[in-house]
Amino acid sequence: MPVRLRVGRALLLCIGLLVPLVGAPDAARAERLLDLIPFGRAHRLSRVLPAVVNISMTKMKTDAPTPGQTTPPEPHLTQFYGSGFIVDASGIIVTNRHVVEGALQVAVTLQNGSTLPARIIGTATIIDIALLKVDFDKPLPTVRWADSDKVRVGDQVFAIGNPLGVGQTVTSGIVSALNRDILISPYDDFIQTDAAINHGNSGGPLFDSRGEVIGVNTAIFSPTETGGSIGIGFAIPARDVQFAIDRLRRFGQLRPGWIGLRTQDVTSEIAEAIGLAPARGVIVAGTEPKSPAAASGLAEGDVVLRFDGQVPKDNRALARMIAEAPTGQPASLTVWRDGRERSVPVTVQEWPQEPAAATKTAAVAAAAPAGSTDPVALGLRLGPISKEARVKYKLAAEVSGVLVEEVTPNSVSAGRGLAAGDVILKIRDAPVATAEQVANGLAAAAALGHRNALLLVQKSDGQHWVTVPLGTGR
Repeated sequence: MPVRLRVGRALLLCIGLLVPLVGAPDAARAERLLDLIPFGRAHRLSRVLPAVVNISMTKMKTDAPTPGQTTPPEPHLTQFYGSGFIVDASGIIVTNRHVVEGALQVAVTLQNGSTLPARIIGTATIIDIALLKVDFDKPLPTVRWADSDKVRVGDQVFAIGNPLGVGQTVTSGIVSALNRDILISPYDDFIQTDAAINHGNSGGPLFDSRGEVIGVNTAIFSPTETGGSIGIGFAIPARDVQFAIDRLRRFGQLRPGWIGLRTQDVTSEIAEAIGLAPARGVIVAGTEPKSPAAASGLAEGDVVLRFDGQVPKDNRALARMIAEAPTGQPASLTVWRDGRERSVPVTVQEWPQEPAAATKTAAVAAAAPAGSTDPVALGLRLGPISKEARVKYKLAAEVSGVLVEEVTPNSVSAGRGLAAGDVILKIRDAPVATAEQVANGLAAAAALGHRNALLLVQKSDGQHWVTVPLGTGR
């Protein structure tokens, strides 16, 4: 009891000392002192709450048929809920695209209870962001932005939104991870947080401890489609959101930059196979025909080290750099080729269209020809691309190389993702046309002391660099 009393007196003393400081000239210092009090950051949150809004939408919904139902269910109007926040005093509101997608009517409820009709003024197709506009008779409160590049794992965060339509709700947590790829877009760079995020929180802001926006709450991992928070939520970083806002306000759509480059991360094994130390950059897996990348002379096996002076930490970072680059203007890529750095100029164009999602089709049954030798015991059976194989594996006429006819289960090649129907196009930078050339290329890499060989492989969803171990090396 005495200890508890002393702690209580100390806390009261601190509060007593801090109260006069609130009105002191040095307001910033007073705020920092208030932050030291347990739950003292409420003074910051109280200022941002009026800038967060609840969003309700009317959409058409068709329910799943019930057991024994003989006629298809009729579509009906249903209310959906989401969140957003005001970024311009004139009534510009940010939310997620998926929140308002397919909405027949959209309404925004301010913190004071006012409900206003909203119109959609722009949606971004490859970043889940939409802009709404409401008309009000006076300027509206807005949020302040943080620099999301300075966010650290462990930072305290607050999520504000309208979970399950219950009304404005604040939850808290920390930044659990950064640069998460959850396979939503080519640019995924999500901030992961354990702050409770549920259905209806989508589109709401994720604030830092200073009451500044570091991201837009967008997705959760949950055991079921209708499940709630299990402490794994994701927010689009503020930098990406601000880029989307700027483009949507100017053009009504994202209009990202594009050079027609297909890339993948440089792993330590890829770096070892091409003699690049330390492992860094993004390796080119292919270029689109008649694209700026193809016109610039970029080729498979080039490693992009910098884009206009910026160093990409992975292939998604490079995609964001290209997307945000001014279109119609030249950019400079620093690439590593033949053991040295080279500067390659390329003109960024507007992305002609979003890449189509890969679709899987059933292969036509056909007998495969007899296979060939298994180079360096990789668990592969290789052979030429026959007419039957082109039909069976849906291989385009221009695809030339060596066909993977069979992969031994649990083999080295199976572990690296190789599968029947793949086509080996190159061993590092040397094209191959026969199984013997593949074997010779792998033997040559082993003779040079490499522990891994680098194969350019045509798979069903495009070209990929694949490393296979050689079981040797220094």
